[in-house]
Amino acid sequence: MNAPHISKEKRDAALIKARDYKAQRAEIKQSIKKGLVEFNTFFSEDYCFNDIISNMKLIDMIKSIPGVGDVKAQKILKYLSISWRKTIKGLGKKQKENFKKYFKIN
Repeated sequence: MNAPHISKEKRDAALIKARDYKAQRAEIKQSIKKGLVEFNTFFSEDYCFNDIISNMKLIDMIKSIPGVGDVKAQKILKYLSISWRKTIKGLGKKQKENFKKYFKIN
């Protein structure tokens, strides 16, 4: 199966949008790591449906918490029975409940 043909303008626009989203995700992770923003803030209803936040990998968000590295983040996800591949919007109802309970998110 061949990929659909996309015009150069559409492709360039998509690349710019992707770069912008990537930069914004990096800013979010840095602001959490530096303690400028609470981790819990991004799991409120306002942020969760934002394209930038909802498409982030959950493990990347957890690793941005000060004092949490790759191994600890994987242990947390394993404890919560959540795959490390999950994005925020990809969490099921029970997974969201367990995640919010673990991190004390209202």
